[in-house]
Amino acid sequence: MASNELPASVQHLIRHHFSSATDVDALLLLRRDHRAWTAPALARELRMNVDQAEAVLSRLQRSGLVRTADDSYRFDPRDPALAGAAAALAQLYPAYRVAVISLIYCRPRGSISDFS
Repeated sequence: MASNELPASVQHLIRHHFSSATDVDALLLLRRDHRAWTAPALARELRMNVDQAEAVLSRLQRSGLVRTADDSYRFDPRDPALAGAAAALAQLYPAYRVAVISLIYCRPRGSISDFS
């Protein structure tokens, strides 16, 4: 499946809520394991530094995919459409990882997208 063949809801989720494959990995982990996650715990689990984990969690929170309380984060999308797109992504990601990652990294960014 090519990235343009992913369901529209998944494409929208990827284009508007993720800036890296790490964002996807973090979201899917939080979705799969509903416990409260701190940045240090996420950093250990995904083998990254704590600053990077904090940045990922902050992006996911600003995107409305996770909620925060007392320095911990849980998967809790702000609306059912985001929850449905995340569920579809979780189902497709193991088989279509390359298509998902291609969609993240093969889109115009910054001044190039402004130019076009």
